[in-house]
Amino acid sequence: MLKGIQAGYIDERERLAVLANSIAYFSNAKKPKFKKVFDRAKEERLLEEAYADNNPKNKQTVNEKRVELYGKLADAFGERS
Repeated sequence: MLKGIQAGYIDERERLAVLANSIAYFSNAKKPKFKKVFDRAKEERLLEEAYADNNPKNKQTVNEKRVELYGKLADAFGERS
């Protein structure tokens, strides 16, 4: 259980590092572009494509990624040896 909590702290530190990088980019760029940091339209499009029912290839890829993520979670919480 403690390992999972510590993994959560690592995730939080990663989010803070991404935020710090974004702040540094906007502080130092001559002409900063928000889309270089976050493109909402692209993210939403990728999400829709990942969960689209009409393309079995996407569904298989999403399922493979999901299985991989579940495996990582199981490792983090000690469900696997």
